[in-house]
Amino acid sequence: MTCVICGSRERLVLKKDANVSCGDYFEGRRLYPEARAPFDLAECETCGFARFRQFSDWDEAQFRDAIYNDSYHLCDAPFEIERPTKLAAWLSGHIGARALLDFGGGEGKLAELLCAGGHSAASYDPYYGADAYPQKKFDIVTAFEVVEHVPDQEWLFAELRALAKPGGLIVFSTLLRPDSFLPDWWYASPRNGHASFHSSESLRRLLARAGLHLVSLSRELHGCSQDPANLQDFATWRVPPVNGRPSYVFETQWSAMRPVSPQL
Repeated sequence: MTCVICGSRERLVLKKDANVSCGDYFEGRRLYPEARAPFDLAECETCGFARFRQFSDWDEAQFRDAIYNDSYHLCDAPFEIERPTKLAAWLSGHIGARALLDFGGGEGKLAELLCAGGHSAASYDPYYGADAYPQKKFDIVTAFEVVEHVPDQEWLFAELRALAKPGGLIVFSTLLRPDSFLPDWWYASPRNGHASFHSSESLRRLLARAGLHLVSLSRELHGCSQDPANLQDFATWRVPPVNGRPSYVFETQWSAMRPVSPQL
């Protein structure tokens, strides 16, 4: 198999039970205890992009049935309230009068909070809500914890670019991968629908091909724009953490867990 970002050879890193979720690492137990056939995590030998190969063959119905169903909240508890509340407080100090679209915004809580604070904001998510596809372009397009859910990365950034004005900003979060996935990495959990994992190099290559210039504000938060001069806007943006720090790791694959040492 070849890398979907740079075309180099991929290697298999590990196999992970498809029902392991990110939430397991915070709760210290399997939230979805039924074992499922393992997914293959492969990484590029050149740019470092990694992916769960099986997701590349899934259609929308499979994602809705197996991932974005009534029990999705178990694997990502901050998704509904905690994360949008934190990000709305952060963005409200930076967006001013600019119109914002939150792409992949779930039920629209982030946009709702921004509007309640006097900002112009809308939400669109292909898997949630009934909002029609936006028919205008926005000054700022956000995509928080979306990138890792999308197997087709070129499609995603083409969409984000198309929804942003030529002089607009795209602000997104995704946790950059560690140097090694072994013995495990909590963020690479199939039950969340996490399919794609970037290195700084793979993200740079992808965005360059999309005609976007990148700046990483942290290992989680990133910004891009068609015009590199617009990236100066981020110089004063104080960066909050997006994800928490897991309290547990798997002691055996994929059942028993143990607490993480406070020193780690």
